[in-house]
This record gives sequence, C-alpha cells and structure tokens, in this order.
Amino acid sequence: MTRIEDIPRVIESLCRMYDESVANLRSALARYLKSGERPDRHARAEGLFAYPELRIEYRYNPAEIIPARSFGRLNHPGLYATSIARPYLFRKYLAEQLTYLIEDYDVEVSVGRSRSEIPYPYVLDGTDDLRLDGAQALDLALWFPSTELAHIGDEIADGEWMQPPDAPRPLSLFDGPRVDFSLARLRHYTGTPSEHTQRYLLFTNYVRYVDEFVRWAVDELKRPDSPYRGLSASGVSRVT
Repeated sequence: MTRIEDIPRVIESLCRMYDESVANLRSALARYLKSGERPDRHARAEGLFAYPELRIEYRYNPAEIIPARSFGRLNHPGLYATSIARPYLFRKYLAEQLTYLIEDYDVEVSVGRSRSEIPYPYVLDGTDDLRLDGAQALDLALWFPSTELAHIGDEIADGEWMQPPDAPRPLSLFDGPRVDFSLARLRHYTGTPSEHTQRYLLFTNYVRYVDEFVRWAVDELKRPDSPYRGLSASGVSRVT
C-alpha cells in the first residue's frame, strides 16, 4: 500500500520519465534532421517517446466510507490510469490529489510508460537548437508522433467516454495529449511560456489595456517591497 511519504518519489518518477522521453524525442529529431536517420519503430513501441502514466490500483473495501467531495474520489475497484504531460508544472496539484486518495482508500500508486506519445511540436517550443528549415511536416509526421486532433477530445469530461474491455478507468478528465494541446494554446495566445502562466487569465482585445497592465507591472516591480518576482510578456521575459 502506498503511503503519504511516497508521494514525492512518485512525482519524481513522473518527471524523470517525462524528461527521458523528451530527451529521446529531441535526440531522434536531431539525428533525422542531420542524416535522415529514422527512429526505431520497436523502440517507439516500447515507449521511447511516451508520456509517463500515473496508475492507481484500488482494492475495494466495503467498510470504507466514500467521501462526499466531487474530486479525489474512487467509486469502483480496479485500475485507474492517465498519461501526464509536464509533471513538473503540476507538482502541487498531483501531490494534493494523491494525498486525498492515499488517505481515504487502500491504493497502490505506480508509474509507467503510457501508450500515448509526445507529439514532436511540443518539444520544439521555445528552443533554437532544433531547426526544421527544409523539413516537411508531412515527412516528420511519418516517422515521429505528431498532433492528431482525432486523439484529443473532451469525452471524459463530457461523460461520453466508453471504457474498452480490460482498459483501466480514467484517472483524470484530461490526459497528457489534451493537456499539452491546451498548454500550447496558452503559449500561442499569450506569447509567453506556459511555465509562466498563473492561476487566472484575463483576455482583452484592446491593446491599450495590455499596455496599461505592463506599465503597472513594471511600476510594481520597482517597489522595494514588491511581492512580485518578475514580468513575463510577449517577446520578453524579465525576472528580477
């Protein structure tokens, strides 16, 4: 049975496995762009570019009192799983949710490689060392995982997901590819790294509002007693 003190180890395993897959994908892309070397399909089948997967095995106890909350809750015995994107961004959230499950249920938590691969565009954002000049997206999609909108949806959140035979139950409303897609949209619309996104977003189509926000932020950063550490804006990142 997994204990509360095991949670940091679980999250570190997710981060390590994710970093390994990203490094594998970037190295394979570099070799392909340099010499045309294609990634080994057998290695891909073994999870060379795969998202890490968080797994929860729940051994049902009829004497357990099921919490009334709508989150951190298991209703049926069996295996639950979900692929995880950018686990280092969600450390606090993952730790909080795992704490609820471990405290209230008899569960075994483990980490493995999922069947979902990281699309290659997601490891290129914000980098300059991998240049795709001259490379055709169609050719890359033949040999590397790419963004397939058909595999990105809201079926679980919408209550339309149907469990295939012998498949684990979903552990979260959104899996790795869906989360990565949303993070890419954040970067696209804000012009800033997804790592700099905080809890709230304010959308506006008036440039003068944005200019005023930036002016206010700069003034706040200049204050000796400012609670803020930096300003991230489109095209520039300033950290004090």
